[in-house]
Amino acid sequence: MQASADGRKLVATISNPVAGLWTVPILDRVAEERDVKPFTVPTVRALAPRFGGSSLFYLSSLGTGDGLWRLRDGQATEVWKGADGALLETPAVSPDGGRVAIVLRRNGKRQLHVLSSDGAELQPIAEGIVAQGSSCWSPDGRWIVTGGSDATGPGLFKIPLEGGSPVRLVAGQALNPVWSPDGSLIVYAGTNVSTFAPLLAVRPDGTSVELPHISLRRLGEHVRFSPDGKSLIYMQGLLASQDFWLLDLASMKSHPLTRLQNRAAMRTFDVTSDGKQIVFDRLRENSQVVMIDLPKE
Repeated sequence: MQASADGRKLVATISNPVAGLWTVPILDRVAEERDVKPFTVPTVRALAPRFGGSSLFYLSSLGTGDGLWRLRDGQATEVWKGADGALLETPAVSPDGGRVAIVLRRNGKRQLHVLSSDGAELQPIAEGIVAQGSSCWSPDGRWIVTGGSDATGPGLFKIPLEGGSPVRLVAGQALNPVWSPDGSLIVYAGTNVSTFAPLLAVRPDGTSVELPHISLRRLGEHVRFSPDGKSLIYMQGLLASQDFWLLDLASMKSHPLTRLQNRAAMRTFDVTSDGKQIVFDRLRENSQVVMIDLPKE
């Protein structure tokens, strides 16, 4: 912000970032930018898509922090208002779409909560864990896996929803876990190295599983399983120039799915239940320079 010499005018830059959802098909060839289409939702702003049951959940805001919205049968409903507590991470939706795990700041700590899909019930869980990054449900809906820290330090934790103490699966930094549809594998981002983190994997009992060397961007949630659990889809590239790749879990070989040209930043994505489409977000900075006339004294 700058003032004129006479102090009567101010020049300021107003930031108005734009966020929306897009879809690209998974083809037998590499998809190009021409294959990308808008994924229309009734709200102006939309990011961090997650499917659950017959609904799509995503983040949006009405002037305050991001809240949670549910799109079902073409109708969008605000499930959690950002004014009641801005959501700090991408939501984790239960397999049946009936519950959503969200992270809220309470008493100065990032606390994991379970919210009913209609927004009527909110319950804190694993209050001894300071949550970090996104979380994920087990396929049977009985557990939530999350990264965070407890009294003994950072790790990857499996939280029972029917009572009992959290189970530490991994010691050390572990972020944004994703549980496979058959329940046999959990992948997550390991310790950051500069702006990247390695993609790692464990069994639900904590046994390590070796994956090919894949590095993920530090910011955002960049990996999802295909609905049949036979492959991993992940994002690769620079923050403003990422593409989707597929890792076949049987052969442990990867190949590109897209060759995109749009320079907007991408935070995360999900895969439709039929495995045919990727729905992802794009965020663009949109700034304006404005002149403000100050009132006379």
